[in-house]
Amino acid sequence: MTNYDLEEDRLLKIQICLSIIFIFTVIISITLSYNSMKSLEKKRKIYSDDDALDILRINRIIAFLVAVGFIFINVYDKSIKEKYNLEDENADMQIWASLLTLVSSLIVLYVAFNSSSEIIANENPEN
Repeated sequence: MTNYDLEEDRLLKIQICLSIIFIFTVIISITLSYNSMKSLEKKRKIYSDDDALDILRINRIIAFLVAVGFIFINVYDKSIKEKYNLEDENADMQIWASLLTLVSSLIVLYVAFNSSSEIIANENPEN
């Protein structure tokens, strides 16, 4: 393996870990949505309102950190390719996409910390 391959391999391993963490946050979001559904049906919930809000906030922090991680990966990947004189016409688009994801996760994080427990009813597993 060349130095480029080793550096790319390391980035891919980090990206896989971040993707697994993101999948975990989506699963948590689904359980929070299910909890809200049970609340609306006046059935026994999985989490209390306070616990659900705490879980939501922690989940949003993790999603924000994952978005930050993806920005660093994309910026570092672009720098590796420039270092080895490789062209990637999509590198800038990947960075912009990561920035947009970061902005959306920041907005969702802000909403989670500035809302009451009613925010759980509007849980969106995609963010």
